Amino acid sequence: METNQKQFLYRLYLVAGVLVFLGFGIGYKIFHIQYVDGNDYRKLAKNNTLQNFTISPERGNIFSDDGSLLAASTTSFDIYFDAVTVSDANFSKYSKKLSEELSKTFYKSEEIFLDRLIFAKNNNKRYHLIRRGVSIENLNKIKQMPLFKMGGVRGGLIIEKKNSRDYPLNKIAERTIGYERMTKDDNFSGVGLEHAFGSKLRGKNGLQLMQKISNGKWKPISSNSKIEPIPGNDIISTINVGFQDITHHSLLKQLEDFEADHGTAVVMETKTGEIKAISNLGRTSKGKYYEKLNYAVGEYFEPGSTFKLMSIIAALEDGKVEPSTIIDTENGILSFYGNKVRDSKPGGYGKISLNDAFKFSSNTGIVKLISESYGDEPQKFSNRLYNMGLNNKLGVSILGESNPRIPHPNDKNWNGLSLPWMAYGYGVLLSPLQILTFYNSVANNGEMVKPVFTRQSSMVNNKTILNPSICSDDTLNKVKLMLENVVNEKGGTGNNIKSNIYKIAGKTGTGQVDYNTDDMQYISSFVGYFPADKPKYSCIVVIHKPNKKKGYYGATVAAPVFKKIADKIYSLTPQSVDFNKTEKFNLSKIYDNEDYHLIDINNLSIIKGKNFKNILPALENKGFKVSFKGGGLIIKNFKLINKSKKQIVISLT
Repeated sequence: METNQKQFLYRLYLVAGVLVFLGFGIGYKIFHIQYVDGNDYRKLAKNNTLQNFTISPERGNIFSDDGSLLAASTTSFDIYFDAVTVSDANFSKYSKKLSEELSKTFYKSEEIFLDRLIFAKNNNKRYHLIRRGVSIENLNKIKQMPLFKMGGVRGGLIIEKKNSRDYPLNKIAERTIGYERMTKDDNFSGVGLEHAFGSKLRGKNGLQLMQKISNGKWKPISSNSKIEPIPGNDIISTINVGFQDITHHSLLKQLEDFEADHGTAVVMETKTGEIKAISNLGRTSKGKYYEKLNYAVGEYFEPGSTFKLMSIIAALEDGKVEPSTIIDTENGILSFYGNKVRDSKPGGYGKISLNDAFKFSSNTGIVKLISESYGDEPQKFSNRLYNMGLNNKLGVSILGESNPRIPHPNDKNWNGLSLPWMAYGYGVLLSPLQILTFYNSVANNGEMVKPVFTRQSSMVNNKTILNPSICSDDTLNKVKLMLENVVNEKGGTGNNIKSNIYKIAGKTGTGQVDYNTDDMQYISSFVGYFPADKPKYSCIVVIHKPNKKKGYYGATVAAPVFKKIADKIYSLTPQSVDFNKTEKFNLSKIYDNEDYHLIDINNLSIIKGKNFKNILPALENKGFKVSFKGGGLIIKNFKLINKSKKQIVISLT
């Protein structure tokens, strides 16, 4: 009996000892949590319920050259209801009145909103959606509505700001305007102006304290520590919306008609280098076209005959030839180490001048001239091309510019075919924008300006000179005439786009691709400037792999696009008119193009299709009383009401 009693006491002491030990352990743990790890746990608890979230700033807008929006940030608000923080008395008193006001603002029945509020209250919803995409105007109304005007706690109003990006031109110039996205490692990727000028457009993030509520959702709460985001800066692009629309649709129609793989067209302002329009369209498997890649900037190719201008400028500068130099094209075929250079005309052109060789785009003529002129010193030819800056990247702001390739005798892969092949644009790699920049420098009296996509302000451009003079004035004058002859003289490869209203200067190109395969394809191009006597704009059109059965020559495929763009831009561009001249015009020459008509009123000559704003002051200074009808800016037609009183009615379109 005594033994059992002792055993019981031992067990009791053991249990008591264990309990005391556990008590000390628990006490120590409480002390450690409270005073040692307490800050960490409090922070963890706080982070699980309260956190600062990033508030994205409003991204800067991108404007066209006339202030039209190309890309804009739009702000809207989502409205939620926290039913838990609202007292039963306030809910009962104001919920019906709130529903009435919501119904008036959003044109939905009062019952819909009341049902949402009651559902949220009955189910203790802390983040119940009331309305998405609310404008700032309607948000201000909501803040003054019954119950909601009590604020975020007493009134249960939760407001979430949403920024989105709108592109008014939709798919037009999509690749040039571009986009920008944040990567997983918090860097930025993208294309076009959006990414190139992302550091200006982004702005600076803000911070908003949020509280975690039911279902893992976070509710913004009022806090003095809230940091408002700083909006991004706007940028002004050089793109002209009207020119862009013209360029896009002119290129698109030709790509569709010739079932081409892809194409690009670019319009540049001659003196400033401003890109006024740029279109890049690629074909989908379903035969539709969209802005797939920025071919103008990033795709280089063998330019073919458009490179003949560079070859001739080099030969003229080095004193190798003159425009009158006679070249024997023989039978239209030249052989170099078993490889043939052929003219498109069977049998060749016989003996012709350099001027005609360029006008006819004779491959044999240009290749023979360069081979004979530089055969013993090919480095001189390459050095001259380097001196003109053809081997340098343009350094444009839009990322992805391709590296030009101009072969040189110092290259490891230089061989006996390199020089003759270079002469007519093979073995050479240039992007459309690089080719256009060179032709633009000819139009700009030798000054090569960098293509630019943005302005410093609406009135000031950021012109950058890449090369003050690509060649001498004497050479420029000679090649300008040769470029005009391509279009304006009979037999020129670009004669099919001759205009009777203004002069075009330029060069056709028909390059071969996949020429080492059984399925050789073509690249059709035309590059030039207009008006040729006082160049205002330069333009390039490049179309890859048109359906060969429908046509593939540069004159057939690319040149008509250039003409369509140039005609429409010329009609929209104010022209200087001398109202003091009494010169009579041959109307038969003007009326062959239905887009342009010349009317002679009392020795006053005006061309239909001009901008009314520029014509009106001159008419009034001449003493005419002008009235007009229609809502447009472009002159549609004239009507002389009273000749003695000089009264004119102008119709606008």
